[in-house]
Amino acid sequence: MAAKLPFLASIGALCSIRKEEIVLNKVSLLIIDPSQGASLEGRLRKYPGIDVVGTSDSPDVGFTMAERYRPDIVMLNVDFQGDKGVSLAEALAAEFPDAGLVFLTGSETSRVLRLALDTGAKDVVILPVDDDKLERTVERAIQQHMRRAAHLGERKRAPQFKTITVFSTKGGVGKTTVALNLALAIRSITGGTVALVDLDLFSGNLALMAGVPWKHSIKDLVDDINTLDEESLHGYCAEGRSGVRILSAPVHPDFAGFVQPEHVQTLLGIMNRAFNYVIVDAPSYVHDTVIPALEKADEILLITTLDLASVQNLKQCAELLDRLSMRTKARIVVNRAGYSGGLKVKDLEDELGMPVECVIPNNDKAAVDAVNLGEPLFASARNSLVGRRFEELAVKMLTDEDRLQSPAASRAARRK
Repeated sequence: MAAKLPFLASIGALCSIRKEEIVLNKVSLLIIDPSQGASLEGRLRKYPGIDVVGTSDSPDVGFTMAERYRPDIVMLNVDFQGDKGVSLAEALAAEFPDAGLVFLTGSETSRVLRLALDTGAKDVVILPVDDDKLERTVERAIQQHMRRAAHLGERKRAPQFKTITVFSTKGGVGKTTVALNLALAIRSITGGTVALVDLDLFSGNLALMAGVPWKHSIKDLVDDINTLDEESLHGYCAEGRSGVRILSAPVHPDFAGFVQPEHVQTLLGIMNRAFNYVIVDAPSYVHDTVIPALEKADEILLITTLDLASVQNLKQCAELLDRLSMRTKARIVVNRAGYSGGLKVKDLEDELGMPVECVIPNNDKAAVDAVNLGEPLFASARNSLVGRRFEELAVKMLTDEDRLQSPAASRAARRK
């Protein structure tokens, strides 16, 4: 029989996945059959690459074995007395959708074929089955399993998406600086698509700090919101030298009133499908247009400095997020850490009952130079202590998939 099955002889090669993924040595198979289970088991065990994990003549025991072994393929005789075969087939299809079902039956009836369609069974085999038919059935089942495994692998490696809102209700804490440099760091680490949204509708200066021209703004986008899609969205965003796309605030404060909360909600929904990372620079005031940015966020970064007024303000931000049931998404970033008149990071953590995610040291001169030159800190001083802290913050904000693949995450772990 082995000579007849060259595809099985090379099953190890077919089932192998790259080193960083799980390697499947054999395709596991479970038989649930009251009539020919033992016979089929003996014949199938001769096939290289097939691992018969068990056989049962009981629906209940067979289902328990499926729970235990999670087989790649289940051969099920649906001719159990009463409706037990039908019920078991439906239960297996519901509980183990990744397993390939192969139905065995003594007669090919419309009832069995309909059940196969309803449950997504891969094949129906009429008993008794000769060696040639069994060979072809097993071959198809293995090929279908391999296609499923490849599809699942691609799906696991599919791009992930994340929205991060940078928020503080106190001006002067460096919120826009954090948003901009975080975006640059994420873009540098992942190479993914990153967008910055300036939601400070009255006085946003994100484009200025990034050194990009004001061609279009969020107001222009709102004018065309009903026809906006992922493809047309890029035309409204300026592109910085780093590749980060920036959606600017309105050029004139008078235009701020044109942007409504429902516009922000729609915009962020589209951007979250068009970019791997969307970073929102929220204004330093609570406005109804800010609420959708907080709701849509996967992470909310609360920015503060270590002075009493900022800490008191941060406490109010945390209480606001509590009332909105969003505090679990909040992370604290201490900016411009240095001399603080006696306040320490530990004092802040104790006061709010929240850990500080990142402490960015003070470097006023570099920050002012960065604004005047239109060259953000992370771009001009990546290897400085400030640059490394932005990189560490970016790693913490990555999606799980990007964090696993990021060399920067390994570097950040080694520094601890």
